[in-house]
Amino acid sequence: MRITKDVHIIGDGGMGLSHALDCCVYLLNCGDQWVMIDAGGGSGGEEMLANIREDGIDPGSIKSVIVTHAHADHACGAKFFRERLGIQTIASEIDAPLVEDGSDEELGLNIARGPIYPSDYKYIHTKVDRRVADGEELRMGNKVLRFILVPGHTPGAMCVLSKNEGIIFTGDVVFCNGTIGLGNWPGSELAPYRANIGKLSGLGVKQLFPGHFGFTLKDGQAHLDKAVANLRLPFVPPVWGHNHPAR
Repeated sequence: MRITKDVHIIGDGGMGLSHALDCCVYLLNCGDQWVMIDAGGGSGGEEMLANIREDGIDPGSIKSVIVTHAHADHACGAKFFRERLGIQTIASEIDAPLVEDGSDEELGLNIARGPIYPSDYKYIHTKVDRRVADGEELRMGNKVLRFILVPGHTPGAMCVLSKNEGIIFTGDVVFCNGTIGLGNWPGSELAPYRANIGKLSGLGVKQLFPGHFGFTLKDGQAHLDKAVANLRLPFVPPVWGHNHPAR
């Protein structure tokens, strides 16, 4: 489904675009190629391919999938797309080992089975072809993408900024209205959030595309700034469970 000239959404369990366990999966138009942001939970790949074709996009023009963090609903579809389309998988240098070989305990899956995932759900690991560092930039077609690590949801959770267009994909780091993805699982901690959230200040973001619960096409920076301000206050900031159902 086309959102703007640059961004399509091809998967999201919440709105019924794909499997119920899928996060929001986006495609970014980079001119001569497309880049996928996140890959869903591993069961919605065929539905997403059908959505891609329905949007008039050649799946062969997708060259990369960027995994914003290692949680199953974002990362477990990467193997399907890597194998089906022959594309590279990109993840942060911190979360990449979890995507490739993390244990259920390291991934928080032992806690999430039952409340979020089926009791028999199994993580689908995949090779990460490129590991990116905080602040690293890559040119992909006509876009320059900057990777901004904001640990706290997972140790290597990151946002992906399309610099010149003011477009940011925040995964589960920040959602609309400035809520954050702090959870009760290994690797999710308030202190790293507090120490790193300031990296999202002053980016001039226009369009904000989180991993769940909707997006905004205007004044995206205001939502980021709200999260930054909340984390400077002397109490636990609003998290996704306060405003949205847990996902």
